[in-house]
Amino acid sequence: MTHKKTTLVIQFFFLMAVSMSPSYSFANDSKIIATRYSTNFPQSKGNYNGISSASDGLIYYVLCSGDLNVGAQMYSFNPKGGQITHLADLTEETDGYDMKAIPQGKSHVNFYEYKGKLYFATHVDFYKNVDGKELMGDPPAGYKPYQGGHILSYDMKTGEIEDLGIASPTRGGIIAQTMDTERGRIYGLTWPAGEVFRYDVESRDLKQFGKFFADGEEGDGDRYQILSRSLTVSKNNGSMFFNNPLGEIYEYIFDQDEIKKVDTENLKKDYFGVPVGRSMGYQWRQSVWSELDQMIYGVHNESEYLFSLDPITKKVTLIDRVASETSKKAGAMGYGFSLGLVFGPENKVLYHISHAYPNEEEFEKFGPGAVDDLRLKNHHVISYDLTEQKYEDLGEIIFEDGSEPIHINSLALGSDGNFYALATLELENGGETTDLISFPNPKDK
Repeated sequence: MTHKKTTLVIQFFFLMAVSMSPSYSFANDSKIIATRYSTNFPQSKGNYNGISSASDGLIYYVLCSGDLNVGAQMYSFNPKGGQITHLADLTEETDGYDMKAIPQGKSHVNFYEYKGKLYFATHVDFYKNVDGKELMGDPPAGYKPYQGGHILSYDMKTGEIEDLGIASPTRGGIIAQTMDTERGRIYGLTWPAGEVFRYDVESRDLKQFGKFFADGEEGDGDRYQILSRSLTVSKNNGSMFFNNPLGEIYEYIFDQDEIKKVDTENLKKDYFGVPVGRSMGYQWRQSVWSELDQMIYGVHNESEYLFSLDPITKKVTLIDRVASETSKKAGAMGYGFSLGLVFGPENKVLYHISHAYPNEEEFEKFGPGAVDDLRLKNHHVISYDLTEQKYEDLGEIIFEDGSEPIHINSLALGSDGNFYALATLELENGGETTDLISFPNPKDK
């Protein structure tokens, strides 16, 4: 064999060894011990957002249901005594079961507090799959179609829920919602069409702005766009911002009561990679407002890159990648995105939940299948200190018995300093449910 051929063979086996070896993955081996709670809702399945901490010290959350005869349920958790209280059946509070329609099976949004009430919304949890697309499910014989997502308020003193009406003209669910708690305005996005609306709490005026995501998640070809899961209000001027898979940024201008495209900036950044297939593209996965510096902070869906958006200058500034250590060292993209993103006290530190890429030990245990087998597990808590510009992978969330939560896409910070989330959990009989969990802040040690 010639020297040249020998060199090529050596290079080939070197590349194969690098591609197959997990040696690049050095995990943070710290474990964050979580507590799991039993809400005792047998139909519970899947959650996205749907949990918040309120000024009364309670954690409010919704457990979803895909059952045709049982809708989503609302609860509160008191960290002081560990008491879980059932507050409402969201279908009973809106359409009612006598209508025999596809129920209000989900709440896909967090709670926003305004003048003693919590504002949130309902969504559908009954689907069909067509050519790989998740669409509104067809009602079975004897049932009516889904009637549309409702805007709701909950009075924290009286426990009264008020139905403020259906938001979507096409009877879609509400997949994203936020609120300007200074000015009393709610903003939302409906699924699957992608209609944007605003609701003024004081005047009870609902206004539709149309579509900003082509034909949304019911579109075909290039008219298909995955919808945003996060809208954010700039409290200093009342503007509301969202963006679509093309990276286009839109601003609701409070004084004009209109939505306009931001022409001077977008999120189509090289650092975010090149979207492939039906992805969220150049959208942020989650975004939050910071009282500390009057900025909006977001995490890009595929790359988990943290960035800021200045609501005044409209400038986007990339900050750092908040993926897990193993994801960053493996160069893995589109692996760890989560809706879990909250600020700690004083808005100095951001906390993010990342689905971590497998570490060395996990590759040894599962082999090449570790990537797929653990995709919805391996939840790491990531912190980023904005004042010190410091990233930390704080470790993996596990339970005392060594088992792991599955598919966390929510996060709230309680007044007791602990984090709360809704996670899919494995049952002893081999099944799964979704329920409340909590875990301490590792930075408080």
